[in-house]
Amino acid sequence: MTQLVQLQGIKENLEEAGYSVFAISNDPVEILGDFASKHDITFSLLSDSDSAVIRAFGIMNQLIRPDEGQSMRWYGIPYPGTYYVDANMVVTDKDFHQHHARRASGSSVLARALGQEMEVHSEAESVDVSDQINVSVGLSEPALQLEVVSQLLIDIEIPEGMHAYASGAPDQFACLSLEVEGDGIRIGDVSWPASEPMNTLGIDEEVPIYKGRIRASLPITVTSDVIRLGHEIPDTLQVSVAVGFQLCNDDECFLPERIEATLSCALDRLVEPEGLSIYADRVEAIEAETGKLVR
Repeated sequence: MTQLVQLQGIKENLEEAGYSVFAISNDPVEILGDFASKHDITFSLLSDSDSAVIRAFGIMNQLIRPDEGQSMRWYGIPYPGTYYVDANMVVTDKDFHQHHARRASGSSVLARALGQEMEVHSEAESVDVSDQINVSVGLSEPALQLEVVSQLLIDIEIPEGMHAYASGAPDQFACLSLEVEGDGIRIGDVSWPASEPMNTLGIDEEVPIYKGRIRASLPITVTSDVIRLGHEIPDTLQVSVAVGFQLCNDDECFLPERIEATLSCALDRLVEPEGLSIYADRVEAIEAETGKLVR
């Protein structure tokens, strides 16, 4: 339901680009109507209460058994995802996730639909590191939320007259690299921009390099190890970022270096279903009695 609120936030941008927005779930009409009214949702929320359409599209979550999570209406839900459809009603792109709670953030949907580069959110903290290269690190969202896939954005400015090596360069060169660590987060694969070829002295083949400003991004998701539904959550989460590089000019190469930064990411709770606090209290009672965490 958090994604529905985020979609409402980008609805105007999507409509200006010619898109219409609607969502489908197996929730009854009454629940969807109450949710739309409470959160000012103005796009269509379609009820597929018997999951007939979800089954027809082949996206019903087969990992959930009919007897599993009945109190939370888990059975019959689809794999969470988004279809992107053109004016001829042809699916041009799709983005789906296996975990029943995982969702793409609103800004991720907007950037994917418009084919645009994401920007660091104005409400998110960003860190600037200066060295031989300038590195800036920030988030695509104001805060990380449970299982919402956000983007960690790393802007690298390579000095004029210099270049850094991209993946695929010979082993004697240290390619640009990115390491991200933090407790309770899940990290996806790094997306690097396209490199450009360069002829280097002593090498018979073209070597891939980067010049000027480049943007690397990678998906970052906070897990239930940090945020538990219905429970108090920390205010922030520390994420460490390390950029490895080797700079060269037309005449010489310098020794490989490494820049490190720590980003303090704000945390925010999801739009939680009604009655979740009661469920959380029950879980806490079970945990206190058994001495074991309930996941």
